[in-house]
Amino acid sequence: MRVDGAVVRCPVPVADLPDAPHSGVLWHAAPGRLLLDVPDVARYLISDGNLVEINPCDGVEADEVRRFLRMTPAAALYLQRGIPVLHAAVVADAAGRAVVLAGDSGSGKSVLLTALVRRGWGLLTDDLAPVTLDDARVPVAVPTWPEVIQWPDHAGHAAVVDQDATFIDEARPVRAIWWLGVHGFDRIEVRGVEGVSRFEAFGAMAYNRRIASALLDRASYLTIAGTVAGSGIPIRRLIRPRGRWTADELADIVEDRTED
Repeated sequence: MRVDGAVVRCPVPVADLPDAPHSGVLWHAAPGRLLLDVPDVARYLISDGNLVEINPCDGVEADEVRRFLRMTPAAALYLQRGIPVLHAAVVADAAGRAVVLAGDSGSGKSVLLTALVRRGWGLLTDDLAPVTLDDARVPVAVPTWPEVIQWPDHAGHAAVVDQDATFIDEARPVRAIWWLGVHGFDRIEVRGVEGVSRFEAFGAMAYNRRIASALLDRASYLTIAGTVAGSGIPIRRLIRPRGRWTADELADIVEDRTED
């Protein structure tokens, strides 16, 4: 089996990483290696950006193992290749340009993605978004797989989308970055991110910042983040009210602000 161009071996024994210089509650990282333990699911060892070895727990469903494979292990593959990964969904407008919808869990990325896909936008990725430079040094968003994660608290609002029909399987130039958030007011707030804050925002939008810091080559990160920050790509905060359904309003804003 392969995922994101890497070989996946499962089931296989997965050894520890002795003396790993970086670690968290469920992970250990060494040069070119990430060991991730997901309780009651599996142990994942990601190596050199091209190999994932998995030791599933007894009795776990294959779909559950696969679901977690498409989270931190998939992000680690790109990080080991020198490609930053944002905690973001990505859609493509009618001109084929990528629009990044970044934000923490619960900020509404997947719901906004679904609202835009229902309006005819293309789907590149949900939840994690690799961003790199093409041969012309233009920032591009890299597609992952045609799957949208809908969280239980949005189940009543989520619509089924034909993900295979809307999926775009090639990298697209980044047109805009929307950084989603939530606040306690009733209004929707939009504000631009300017100056040095653009570089800081790119780092703040990273998928699992501690693991990214442990795995990603600093020179590669600075090159890509600096190019995005110094480009004309608009970066905007999009803050929605907590507890009020706003997906259609947010989709209107994103459509209106994505100029031709």
